[in-house]
Amino acid sequence: MSSIGSSNIGFQLLKKSGWKEGTGLGAQEQGRLEPVETRVKNNKRGLGSKEPKPKAEDDVETAPSKRPKNPPSTKKAKLAAKRIRKMQEEEKRAQEKEFEIAFFREFWPDNV
Repeated sequence: MSSIGSSNIGFQLLKKSGWKEGTGLGAQEQGRLEPVETRVKNNKRGLGSKEPKPKAEDDVETAPSKRPKNPPSTKKAKLAAKRIRKMQEEEKRAQEKEFEIAFFREFWPDNV
């Protein structure tokens, strides 16, 4: 691995902070001497994962063209469920607000 060039912004920032070329990072200069190697990550597995996601047996047997597509009714059902959840959350917030008002009325009736 090669070191970064002196025109690199990171190199310039380190120099301004008092770092000397060829020494490690850290208070006792014990840190790494070379920059961390970068590579493009194209999957959604996580940073430490190197192997591809294992396929389930039923995915291997069924070709992509033979798989049934999600019918539009599934999409509508998901949207309806989302709307219902949102309405339930709003109802819960309203109940909490009513409780809070009732609580304050009980202890401080002049303020509410």
